[in-house]
Amino acid sequence: MRPDAPFYGECFHALQESPFCRGLNEQLLEDMLRLFIRRTWPRGSRITVNQHQDSFHILIRGRIELTRMNPDTGRKITLWFLGPGDGYDIISLLDGQTHDIVPVVLDDVETLTTSLETMRRWVLHHPDFNRSFLPYVGKRMRDLENLSTDLALHDTITRLARLILNHVDAGRCPHAGHNYPVRLINDLSHDALASMVGSVRTVVNRHLQQLKREGAVDFHRGHLAVTNLEALAAQAGSFLHRIVRKGPDS
Repeated sequence: MRPDAPFYGECFHALQESPFCRGLNEQLLEDMLRLFIRRTWPRGSRITVNQHQDSFHILIRGRIELTRMNPDTGRKITLWFLGPGDGYDIISLLDGQTHDIVPVVLDDVETLTTSLETMRRWVLHHPDFNRSFLPYVGKRMRDLENLSTDLALHDTITRLARLILNHVDAGRCPHAGHNYPVRLINDLSHDALASMVGSVRTVVNRHLQQLKREGAVDFHRGHLAVTNLEALAAQAGSFLHRIVRKGPDS
């Protein structure tokens, strides 16, 4: 992308705020941005195999759900839930192999897009970039580790509580009588939440009703919020101080 291109300023700022680009100097960011073009996908559109298997994308607006599906049963599981600043496909970038994922476009999405090979060369030749990028890759690997652990060791309501707790914007402590906001997943359907915890809509709905009766969460009109962090953390089996310390950008 050239500096005189439309949306350059917006795209530069989005790259600057990406978790794997923070702290990089402006010249390095400008050089990196020259490798990308801006792409858009309307909400509900399908990203074809050719559009994601040979490309690396950085989201600058909107959300994408990366899923795996059983073609025989229709059951699916969400592997990653990406928002602004996130990148994909990290797995194909690292190993150069085809990655069997189904991207689901949840909003009107804008990305910075380049080829996997171009991004791979950038990673290999820029150690300053890698100081931010490698911790981001580690976080994505830890997300998968946590998902597999939750599926193997915890019941559904615990997995659901942990999912919500991990998306609480603990950096925005509410005033008295207000709820804690939930980032990224606050307006998802119960079907979408179910695919993130390896369950089905009816079970997730039942557990959300239970969490609401216990005063831990509130949900209505497609909006989810946390009303009692301590109660939700107790159900999740998590130490609350870890969530509060993590903050919104961790």
